Amino acid sequence: MNSPPVADQSIAVYLVGQHPLEIPGDRAAFRWLHTNNGFLHELHELIGPFDPDKLKIIRDEFPAGPQWHTLIESVINGKIGYVVTHLAPLTSGQRQLLIGVCAHSGARLITPGDGGRNAMPANT
Repeated sequence: MNSPPVADQSIAVYLVGQHPLEIPGDRAAFRWLHTNNGFLHELHELIGPFDPDKLKIIRDEFPAGPQWHTLIESVINGKIGYVVTHLAPLTSGQRQLLIGVCAHSGARLITPGDGGRNAMPANT
């Protein structure tokens, strides 16, 4: 079964402002998308071509904040086709929940550790 191109699906980027293990003022060890410069280019490299109008940034200051529930509900309800996030700031339970709801709904989970495996192939 072929997946629709990324451009046809909503993309949620879930960002955690402060990982519990980070020291305030220190370099953000758990950041991998640079939201201030080059963000769209980095995202394009991860998932392939996409429609920026279908991109939604979901940000919580700490893991399991109020936006976490919005993310999970949106994935369960089929409103999101791609979830881009770093799993390290999440608790074990959150990681398992996110992986499970993505698998159940068919959403693709993109993390720094997947090495681009979930990127859509370029149309040739």
